[in-house]
Amino acid sequence: MNDEIKTEDSLAQEAEVEQVEKMKEMHLAEAEISSVDLERNKKTDIYIEFVLLFILGVLVGIAIKTEATRRITIGFDDWQMKIVRQDVDFNKMQLEVAKKADEQQSIESQD
Repeated sequence: MNDEIKTEDSLAQEAEVEQVEKMKEMHLAEAEISSVDLERNKKTDIYIEFVLLFILGVLVGIAIKTEATRRITIGFDDWQMKIVRQDVDFNKMQLEVAKKADEQQSIESQD
């Protein structure tokens, strides 16, 4: 009877060991599958980020171009602009600066 109990115990232990080994193998297989899935997910995430960044760049470019054409009036269509009187006359300013420079040189040459 003792022998029967020992063999039953040893069989039970062997069955438990086999179950544990099978569980380990299943976990390893799941880990390998999950690592492959993680790599695929990372690659797809990177591609998605690049596409979104590209789309964002295109939209920002369109917005900048639209605002620039509204505000910047230098270019091919300049002849169509209305000529508006300017408050500042650059030619007059240039003459005044030249006169002041001549006066300073004459004062320095006299000293």
